[in-house]
Amino acid sequence: MPEPLSTRRIPELDGVRGLAILLVLAVHFGLTANPPEPLYSLLRLGWSGVDLFFVLSGFLITGILLDTAASPNYFRAFYARRALRIFPLYYVYIAVFFAVLPLAHALNRPVPPGPAQGWYWLYLSNWRSALGPDYAFLSHLWSLSIEEQFYLVWPPLVLWLGRRRLPWLCGLLIVAAPVLRFAWRVHPYSPEFLYRLTPFRVDTLAWGALLAVIVRNEAGLHRLLHWAKFVGAAAATGLAVILTLFGTKNSEPVVAVTGYTLFGILYFCVVLFGFRGWPLLRATVLRTFGKYSYGVYVLHFPLVGYFYLAMEPAARVIGRVPAACVAFVLGSALSLGLARLSWLLLERRFLAWKDRFQA
Repeated sequence: MPEPLSTRRIPELDGVRGLAILLVLAVHFGLTANPPEPLYSLLRLGWSGVDLFFVLSGFLITGILLDTAASPNYFRAFYARRALRIFPLYYVYIAVFFAVLPLAHALNRPVPPGPAQGWYWLYLSNWRSALGPDYAFLSHLWSLSIEEQFYLVWPPLVLWLGRRRLPWLCGLLIVAAPVLRFAWRVHPYSPEFLYRLTPFRVDTLAWGALLAVIVRNEAGLHRLLHWAKFVGAAAATGLAVILTLFGTKNSEPVVAVTGYTLFGILYFCVVLFGFRGWPLLRATVLRTFGKYSYGVYVLHFPLVGYFYLAMEPAARVIGRVPAACVAFVLGSALSLGLARLSWLLLERRFLAWKDRFQA
């Protein structure tokens, strides 16, 4: 009997994680030097790195759930292992922001009052930031909120529907999300409304979940591999047209309605190619960033504000394009170093307990 996919280490998927986090770092650090066009527009596309994370999460989480569906401790094992992976760093990070930094007078604005903090403690910050302004150093946590909401509701749905009916739910979500984005394309809320609200972004998670079902059927996988390069090329072409005509801002209605869908299809193909051994994704740099991607994502954001202060004068000295490259490389290296420290001092100590919750 072949080993379940959920228990196999697939090195290329670390490369997919690495690609996703480097896209995010490119937009957050590269733009601190305000480079000229077309580099500015190219870097700004880094917002789509979150979409790649969503597709990959949908793929991995659904695969784990499918492979452990017959386990008597299905729910206990899944939720405990997810909590051990995600909660320690996340809650340490927001506790430092809410409790430690104010005592050290390290913030230039008041700490949110108790009720406003609840959005972050309960993994609902994406709803807050979709409807209004967010808080410095916490704005990036919206995507973790979406994933945590997905982790909460997806296991019972997978268990109830099973492998045969689950693709129908994935298809429904893939269709419903862009329809909702179209219906709400004109709204009075934050520019991030369509980008951060869970019902509008669930299609990317559903693409990954659908892929997890397909790869567990050998015949379906071979058919998909045959067409994937053509589908990926078509999605990339469509994106190129849309982004050229309407710009690369994620709040542009046409980009939000159609572009998010095309990025979901494109990254569906990227994860598929990674799962099937795409050599590029075995690159050491990508796999290293992929291994520590969670820590990099959580910890990099406070550095961005300091880079905005430092890179503007640097750009006047060495030029905006070189300064953008320096900001990206230096910011990425510092973020990786912080993530490595977090792994050694905090995360791996909790991950050692995961063996107590095998499905």
